[in-house]
Amino acid sequence: MINTAIAPATNLVDYAKGFAAYELWANKTLVEWLKTKNAALLEAPVTSSFGSVKETLKHMWSTSAWWTKNLRGEHPSLTFGPLECKESVAEVLEGIVKQAEELMELVSAMTPEQLEQAYPVTIPFTGDFNIPAYEMLSQITHHTTYHRGQVVTMGRHLGFTDAPMTDYMFYLLVGEKRY
Repeated sequence: MINTAIAPATNLVDYAKGFAAYELWANKTLVEWLKTKNAALLEAPVTSSFGSVKETLKHMWSTSAWWTKNLRGEHPSLTFGPLECKESVAEVLEGIVKQAEELMELVSAMTPEQLEQAYPVTIPFTGDFNIPAYEMLSQITHHTTYHRGQVVTMGRHLGFTDAPMTDYMFYLLVGEKRY
């Protein structure tokens, strides 16, 4: 028997809200797991795209914040270069969750027209684009999913063997209990 307690998203607004909710749930799940680890280990050098778990998390936070500003139509500048991470591990963990909450709040208030609206985005070395809001939301969730996977792998190198499941389908089936 199929459990249909919560109906699947049937329109763009529901779909977007669902992805923003997933982003928040997955980031909270990752952060709660990382809070059980020694903060010094999260700053320890690990070979990956960024030099440590903390630096990877800071990248996730700052990139999501940049895309969220674009979703608001703020057209922020983006520069590439060395990642500065002066915040403590606790501040970075808190920042990731707060950023996902901000995204959820923004997306929850958007109309279908706003989600379909294209916003100007300038990406260095790539160009100027007009990108629909729903595609920016997809970028945010896919980007952080990619880096959450890196954090889990980095954690394995640091001896962490108890990583949580943050896959989207796991969220739908267990986290949201949709089916």
